[in-house]
Amino acid sequence: MLRKLTPFLATFLAVLLDTAVIPVLYHGTYTIPLTLVVALCIGLLLGRLRGLLYGMIGGLLIDISAGTLGTMTFFFMAVGFLVGLIVDESKDRRPEGFRFHLRRGIVAFVLYMLGEIAFGVYRYFVTAAFSWASVRFMLLRGLLFAALALALCPLFARIFLGKRAIRTGRSGKKREVKHF
Repeated sequence: MLRKLTPFLATFLAVLLDTAVIPVLYHGTYTIPLTLVVALCIGLLLGRLRGLLYGMIGGLLIDISAGTLGTMTFFFMAVGFLVGLIVDESKDRRPEGFRFHLRRGIVAFVLYMLGEIAFGVYRYFVTAAFSWASVRFMLLRGLLFAALALALCPLFARIFLGKRAIRTGRSGKKREVKHF
């Protein structure tokens, strides 16, 4: 029962850290949304539908606390779903070693950068101002996000899946796929 609740508790804790603790301690340009990292890890480890669900929950909670509905919800949902769709970690197809982690990091970086570019375009059309320093900050935030996601995914794998499921794959059995 506790394994079923841990993704929700991790998402809720990340939302609390993002909205209440981190802005008090640090409010610079390199702030990484921890809730997005949790949604990304859930999408990687538990599949695209759970990534979509917990991305929606985390995005809605952040939007409600910020007072704007819909801006972060769609982005978090898209990241949670797309990372589970792009990086399929079934036991039959999972590569091992450095290439596996490199692929995870590249996907995390690209998805975060797509969101940053979308928000940058929106910000440009609202304010009609652009600076090249914001591109540099965007790239550094993307690299920090990918590094944080790669660092936290093994911890979340241990928490969400457990020790036995990590060793044997998700269930230990091969999935049977029926073709029609």
